[in-house]
Amino acid sequence: MSDDYDYPLSQCDVADKRALEQFRAKRTVWRSWLEEDEHHAIWSTIQQMVWTDVAFRSLTAAGSAGTSTALQNPLMAEALINGYFATQILAVRRLVDGGNSDIISLRRLLKDLKAHAHLLTREHYVCYDGLPYDFARVQEEEMSAHLTQGGGAIWAATSGRRAWHSSRMGHEQFDKVSKVSADRRQRDDRIASSTLSTIETWLNESGAAELGKWSNVYLAHAGGPTARQAFSNFQVTVDRISEAIRNLARVAEALGAYVLWSSGRLNALMATAQFDPFEGLEGPVMSADQQTAARVLWDQLSDDRDDCLASVAYELFR
Repeated sequence: MSDDYDYPLSQCDVADKRALEQFRAKRTVWRSWLEEDEHHAIWSTIQQMVWTDVAFRSLTAAGSAGTSTALQNPLMAEALINGYFATQILAVRRLVDGGNSDIISLRRLLKDLKAHAHLLTREHYVCYDGLPYDFARVQEEEMSAHLTQGGGAIWAATSGRRAWHSSRMGHEQFDKVSKVSADRRQRDDRIASSTLSTIETWLNESGAAELGKWSNVYLAHAGGPTARQAFSNFQVTVDRISEAIRNLARVAEALGAYVLWSSGRLNALMATAQFDPFEGLEGPVMSADQQTAARVLWDQLSDDRDDCLASVAYELFR
């Protein structure tokens, strides 16, 4: 987990340095969950789900176009379908896991933000890493100094106590999440509870929780008849999964780009392929000789799996 703050607490325009220290520590954790964890970062998970969704739909569309292709082979179709549903639903399940243990999920991130909402004040939001609170004063000073030096092109700082433009953007964004108008700004303004409630509603209504519960019965665990009864009329479809992914991405965007004023994916959710994703698909999967070898291997592997049962009775009752 990286500590990406450029300015020490002493250079931050915040009165209560202890509270700012707590905010920065929590913000580092929250950003780690969203962006930086090497295995389970929320954005990495969502973007992988988006990639898989687009790839699966592209391949299955080609496979169902009517032309005879290798994609219509039963083994290929089975591998594609089973792999898609298993990986996507388990990823959805992880993102909505609401446990309080050492897990990373959208649900836990939202719960932790709500539990520490008192730290999400205007001065922390704007000034947590060296920006000035009173951007108008700094802007006036910078403009006056610039004119005194003869005018011309101006290069405004983007960080530190002279970065009035960055501070202004922070205030304007916090106006939205706090729902406080610009003429009523106070240092101790807090993020509006309705902002977090709206995001929580998006998460609750995303359809992801239902997929997670279904996976507990059919995928992650082997649910018995009673557990399965609750899902007797529940159909898991590609469209249902795609919609859940879209909604989870919206929740992550709201938390990262707006609540934390950190990272977003606006217009860049789908990764840009660094290769031709359809390269080689115009050719056959295997040659005639490879098919013959594959059949031999199929029989060998089948016999080996069958043989694992041959000695059960002997080993059990000898």
